[in-house]
Amino acid sequence: MKKLNLVTCALLLSFAASIVVVSCNKEEAPTQRLVTPVFPPAPPASFVEEFDSAGTLTRKGWVFKNNSYPIGTTGWRQGRYESASMAQYKFLAPVPFIGFPAYSASTTPNDFISCDASAVNDAATGTGDISAWLISPMVPIKNGDQIIFYTRAVNDANYPIYTKDRMQVRANFSNGTVNVGGSPTSVGNFNTLLLDINPQYLNNDPAGNTPAAPGYPQDWTKYTINITGIPGTGAVPAARFAFRYLAADAGLFGGSSGNYPTVVGLDSLAFIHN
Repeated sequence: MKKLNLVTCALLLSFAASIVVVSCNKEEAPTQRLVTPVFPPAPPASFVEEFDSAGTLTRKGWVFKNNSYPIGTTGWRQGRYESASMAQYKFLAPVPFIGFPAYSASTTPNDFISCDASAVNDAATGTGDISAWLISPMVPIKNGDQIIFYTRAVNDANYPIYTKDRMQVRANFSNGTVNVGGSPTSVGNFNTLLLDINPQYLNNDPAGNTPAAPGYPQDWTKYTINITGIPGTGAVPAARFAFRYLAADAGLFGGSSGNYPTVVGLDSLAFIHN
Protein backbone atom coordinates (compact mmCIF):
# COMPACT_ATOMS: atom_id res chain seq x y z
CA MET A 1 0.00 0.00 0.00
CA LYS A 2 2.87 2.27 0.86
CA LYS A 3 4.45 1.52 -2.58
CA LEU A 4 1.27 2.51 -4.38
CA ASN A 5 1.16 5.78 -2.51
CA LEU A 6 4.75 6.56 -3.58
CA VAL A 7 3.88 5.96 -7.25
CA THR A 8 0.78 8.05 -6.94
CA CYS A 9 2.73 10.84 -5.30
CA ALA A 10 5.34 10.72 -8.04
CA LEU A 11 2.66 11.02 -10.70
CA LEU A 12 1.01 13.89 -8.90
CA LEU A 13 4.31 15.73 -8.55
CA SER A 14 5.07 15.23 -12.25
CA PHE A 15 1.63 16.57 -13.23
CA ALA A 16 2.04 19.59 -10.95
CA ALA A 17 5.45 20.35 -12.45
CA SER A 18 4.01 20.25 -15.96
CA ILE A 19 1.34 22.75 -14.90
CA VAL A 20 4.00 25.06 -13.50
CA VAL A 21 6.04 24.84 -16.74
CA VAL A 22 3.04 25.55 -18.92
CA SER A 23 2.04 28.40 -16.66
CA CYS A 24 5.54 29.88 -16.83
CA ASN A 25 5.61 29.59 -20.62
CA LYS A 26 2.32 31.46 -20.90
CA GLU A 27 3.58 34.21 -18.62
CA GLU A 28 6.77 34.62 -20.70
CA ALA A 29 4.94 35.00 -24.06
CA PRO A 30 5.29 38.54 -25.49
CA THR A 31 2.31 40.81 -25.11
CA GLN A 32 0.65 41.74 -28.44
CA ARG A 33 0.31 45.52 -28.87
CA LEU A 34 -1.39 47.58 -31.56
CA VAL A 35 1.10 49.86 -33.32
CA THR A 36 -0.11 52.74 -35.47
CA PRO A 37 1.83 52.63 -38.78
CA VAL A 38 3.82 55.72 -39.71
CA PHE A 39 3.59 56.56 -43.41
CA PRO A 40 6.08 58.79 -45.25
CA PRO A 41 4.80 62.23 -46.21
CA ALA A 42 3.02 62.51 -49.56
CA PRO A 43 5.33 63.61 -52.38
CA PRO A 44 5.00 67.28 -53.36
CA ALA A 45 3.08 68.33 -56.45
CA SER A 46 6.27 69.76 -57.93
CA PHE A 47 7.96 67.74 -60.67
CA VAL A 48 10.83 67.82 -63.16
CA GLU A 49 10.60 66.53 -66.72
CA GLU A 50 13.72 66.14 -68.84
CA PHE A 51 11.86 64.76 -71.89
CA ASP A 52 14.49 62.04 -72.37
CA SER A 53 11.81 59.70 -73.77
CA ALA A 54 8.75 61.18 -75.49
CA GLY A 55 7.27 57.68 -75.67
CA THR A 56 6.80 57.53 -71.89
CA LEU A 57 5.09 60.91 -71.49
CA THR A 58 1.50 59.70 -71.96
CA ARG A 59 1.95 57.26 -69.05
CA LYS A 60 2.92 60.25 -66.92
CA GLY A 61 -0.25 62.15 -67.85
CA TRP A 62 1.05 64.28 -70.72
CA VAL A 63 -1.26 64.71 -73.74
CA PHE A 64 -0.39 65.42 -77.38
CA LYS A 65 -2.83 67.22 -79.69
CA ASN A 66 -2.19 68.51 -83.21
CA ASN A 67 -4.81 70.97 -84.45
CA SER A 68 -2.76 72.06 -87.47
CA TYR A 69 -4.49 72.33 -90.84
CA PRO A 70 -3.83 70.63 -93.15
CA ILE A 71 -2.51 68.27 -90.48
CA GLY A 72 1.04 67.05 -90.98
CA THR A 73 2.92 63.88 -90.11
CA THR A 74 4.13 64.81 -86.62
CA GLY A 75 3.40 67.22 -83.80
CA TRP A 76 5.53 67.22 -80.66
CA ARG A 77 8.07 64.41 -80.91
CA GLN A 78 11.44 63.21 -79.61
CA GLY A 79 14.07 65.91 -79.95
CA ARG A 80 15.08 66.48 -83.56
CA TYR A 81 18.79 66.27 -84.19
CA GLU A 82 19.53 64.19 -87.24
CA SER A 83 21.35 64.22 -90.57
CA ALA A 84 19.91 66.66 -93.09
CA SER A 85 20.24 63.99 -95.76
CA MET A 86 17.15 62.37 -94.18
CA ALA A 87 14.87 65.19 -95.40
CA GLN A 88 14.36 67.49 -98.35
CA TYR A 89 13.42 70.76 -96.68
CA LYS A 90 13.61 73.78 -98.92
CA PHE A 91 15.60 75.83 -96.43
CA LEU A 92 18.10 73.21 -95.23
CA ALA A 93 20.94 73.19 -97.76
CA PRO A 94 23.83 73.29 -97.07
CA VAL A 95 23.45 72.57 -93.32
CA PRO A 96 24.50 69.02 -92.30
CA PHE A 97 21.92 68.52 -89.50
CA ILE A 98 18.26 69.16 -88.85
CA GLY A 99 17.72 70.57 -85.39
CA PHE A 100 20.21 70.79 -82.54
CA PRO A 101 21.43 68.76 -79.54
CA ALA A 102 19.65 68.69 -76.18
CA TYR A 103 20.26 71.24 -73.45
CA SER A 104 20.51 68.41 -70.90
CA ALA A 105 21.26 64.93 -72.25
CA SER A 106 21.53 61.70 -70.24
CA THR A 107 22.05 59.21 -73.07
CA THR A 108 21.82 60.86 -76.52
CA PRO A 109 21.74 64.37 -78.04
CA ASN A 110 18.03 63.75 -78.74
CA ASP A 111 17.10 63.81 -75.03
CA PHE A 112 14.59 66.64 -75.35
CA ILE A 113 11.22 67.19 -77.03
CA SER A 114 10.64 69.23 -80.16
CA CYS A 115 8.09 70.38 -82.70
CA ASP A 116 8.70 71.58 -86.25
CA ALA A 117 7.22 72.53 -89.59
CA SER A 118 6.16 68.94 -90.28
CA ALA A 119 3.20 69.52 -87.93
CA VAL A 120 1.42 70.91 -91.01
CA ASN A 121 1.14 69.47 -94.53
CA ASP A 122 1.29 72.43 -96.89
CA ALA A 123 2.56 70.50 -99.90
CA ALA A 124 -0.73 70.75 -101.81
CA THR A 125 -1.77 74.28 -100.88
CA GLY A 126 1.61 75.93 -100.30
CA THR A 127 0.43 77.23 -96.94
CA GLY A 128 -1.02 76.04 -93.65
CA ASP A 129 -1.74 76.93 -90.05
CA ILE A 130 0.20 75.24 -87.26
CA SER A 131 -1.20 74.60 -83.78
CA ALA A 132 0.48 71.68 -82.02
CA TRP A 133 -0.11 71.18 -78.29
CA LEU A 134 1.91 69.48 -75.55
CA ILE A 135 -0.35 69.40 -72.48
CA SER A 136 0.95 68.80 -68.96
CA PRO A 137 -0.39 66.31 -66.42
CA MET A 138 -3.11 67.61 -64.11
CA VAL A 139 -1.56 69.47 -61.16
CA PRO A 140 -2.63 71.79 -58.33
CA ILE A 141 -1.65 75.36 -59.15
CA LYS A 142 -1.74 78.51 -57.06
CA ASN A 143 -0.40 82.02 -57.18
CA GLY A 144 3.33 81.93 -56.54
CA ASP A 145 3.97 78.64 -58.35
CA GLN A 146 6.55 78.58 -61.13
CA ILE A 147 7.04 76.93 -64.51
CA ILE A 148 10.70 76.90 -65.54
CA PHE A 149 12.04 75.51 -68.82
CA TYR A 150 14.65 75.90 -71.55
CA THR A 151 13.79 76.39 -75.21
CA ARG A 152 15.43 77.35 -78.50
CA ALA A 153 15.01 77.27 -82.27
CA VAL A 154 17.41 76.37 -85.07
CA ASN A 155 20.37 78.65 -85.66
CA ASP A 156 19.73 79.59 -89.27
CA ALA A 157 22.98 81.52 -89.89
CA ASN A 158 23.87 79.12 -92.72
CA TYR A 159 20.37 78.87 -94.18
CA PRO A 160 19.57 80.59 -97.47
CA ILE A 161 16.49 82.16 -95.84
CA TYR A 162 15.52 83.58 -92.45
CA THR A 163 13.25 81.40 -90.31
CA LYS A 164 10.47 82.31 -87.89
CA ASP A 165 9.12 80.38 -84.90
CA ARG A 166 6.57 81.04 -82.19
CA MET A 167 5.45 79.23 -79.04
CA GLN A 168 2.87 80.00 -76.38
CA VAL A 169 2.48 78.67 -72.85
CA ARG A 170 -1.19 78.51 -71.88
CA ALA A 171 -3.11 77.28 -68.84
CA ASN A 172 -6.47 75.76 -68.08
CA PHE A 173 -7.41 76.96 -64.61
CA SER A 174 -11.08 76.04 -64.95
CA ASN A 175 -11.57 72.27 -64.99
CA GLY A 176 -8.36 70.29 -65.59
CA THR A 177 -9.48 68.91 -68.95
CA VAL A 178 -7.36 68.72 -72.11
CA ASN A 179 -9.89 70.57 -74.25
CA VAL A 180 -8.06 72.75 -76.79
CA GLY A 181 -10.83 72.83 -79.38
CA GLY A 182 -10.44 71.36 -82.85
CA SER A 183 -9.11 74.11 -85.10
CA PRO A 184 -5.75 75.87 -85.52
CA THR A 185 -7.11 79.04 -83.89
CA SER A 186 -9.03 77.48 -80.99
CA VAL A 187 -7.66 77.25 -77.45
CA GLY A 188 -10.59 75.53 -75.70
CA ASN A 189 -10.29 75.80 -71.92
CA PHE A 190 -6.66 76.96 -72.17
CA ASN A 191 -7.70 80.59 -72.30
CA THR A 192 -5.05 81.93 -69.91
CA LEU A 193 -1.95 83.06 -71.78
CA LEU A 194 1.15 82.75 -69.58
CA LEU A 195 3.86 83.44 -72.16
CA ASP A 196 4.11 84.21 -75.89
CA ILE A 197 7.55 83.85 -77.49
CA ASN A 198 7.89 85.80 -80.75
CA PRO A 199 4.22 86.74 -81.25
CA GLN A 200 5.12 89.10 -84.12
CA TYR A 201 6.80 86.34 -86.13
CA LEU A 202 10.10 88.18 -86.34
CA ASN A 203 13.02 86.43 -88.00
CA ASN A 204 14.82 84.26 -85.47
CA ASP A 205 18.11 85.80 -86.55
CA PRO A 206 18.15 89.47 -85.42
CA ALA A 207 20.24 90.31 -88.48
CA GLY A 208 17.15 89.77 -90.61
CA ASN A 209 15.07 92.37 -88.76
CA THR A 210 15.00 96.14 -89.31
CA PRO A 211 15.67 97.47 -86.79
CA ALA A 212 17.54 94.44 -85.44
CA ALA A 213 15.39 92.63 -82.88
CA PRO A 214 15.33 89.05 -81.58
CA GLY A 215 12.78 86.55 -82.76
CA TYR A 216 12.81 83.06 -81.22
CA PRO A 217 16.11 82.41 -79.37
CA GLN A 218 18.65 80.46 -81.39
CA ASP A 219 20.47 79.15 -78.31
CA TRP A 220 19.05 77.35 -75.29
CA THR A 221 17.37 80.05 -73.20
CA LYS A 222 15.82 79.78 -69.75
CA TYR A 223 12.27 81.06 -69.15
CA THR A 224 10.60 81.39 -65.75
CA ILE A 225 6.84 81.89 -65.48
CA ASN A 226 5.53 83.10 -62.11
CA ILE A 227 1.88 82.20 -61.68
CA THR A 228 -0.20 85.25 -60.69
CA GLY A 229 -3.69 86.55 -61.16
CA ILE A 230 -5.68 83.45 -60.20
CA PRO A 231 -8.87 84.91 -58.68
CA GLY A 232 -10.42 84.03 -55.34
CA THR A 233 -8.14 82.07 -53.05
CA GLY A 234 -5.45 81.99 -55.69
CA ALA A 235 -5.44 78.17 -55.76
CA VAL A 236 -6.75 75.66 -58.32
CA PRO A 237 -6.77 72.00 -57.19
CA ALA A 238 -6.83 70.57 -60.74
CA ALA A 239 -5.21 72.55 -63.54
CA ARG A 240 -3.03 72.01 -66.57
CA PHE A 241 -0.58 74.07 -68.57
CA ALA A 242 0.41 73.53 -72.19
CA PHE A 243 3.04 74.40 -74.76
CA ARG A 244 1.54 75.42 -78.09
CA TYR A 245 3.75 75.62 -81.18
CA LEU A 246 1.96 77.77 -83.72
CA ALA A 247 2.30 79.64 -87.00
CA ALA A 248 -0.20 81.30 -89.31
CA ASP A 249 0.06 81.09 -93.11
CA ALA A 250 3.27 79.10 -92.78
CA GLY A 251 4.95 75.81 -93.49
CA LEU A 252 7.81 74.17 -95.41
CA PHE A 253 6.83 76.27 -98.45
CA GLY A 254 6.58 79.49 -96.46
CA GLY A 255 2.96 80.32 -97.10
CA SER A 256 2.04 83.49 -98.97
CA SER A 257 4.07 85.67 -96.59
CA GLY A 258 7.35 83.74 -96.50
CA ASN A 259 6.79 82.40 -92.99
CA TYR A 260 9.24 79.51 -92.66
CA PRO A 261 9.06 77.75 -89.27
CA THR A 262 11.88 75.38 -88.38
CA VAL A 263 12.35 73.39 -85.18
CA VAL A 264 11.76 74.44 -81.57
CA GLY A 265 12.98 72.40 -78.63
CA LEU A 266 11.89 72.12 -75.00
CA ASP A 267 14.09 70.72 -72.24
CA SER A 268 14.66 70.62 -68.47
CA LEU A 269 11.14 71.59 -67.39
CA ALA A 270 10.42 72.17 -63.69
CA PHE A 271 6.99 72.84 -62.17
CA ILE A 272 7.43 74.25 -58.66
CA HIS A 273 4.39 74.15 -56.39
CA ASN A 274 5.32 76.50 -53.57
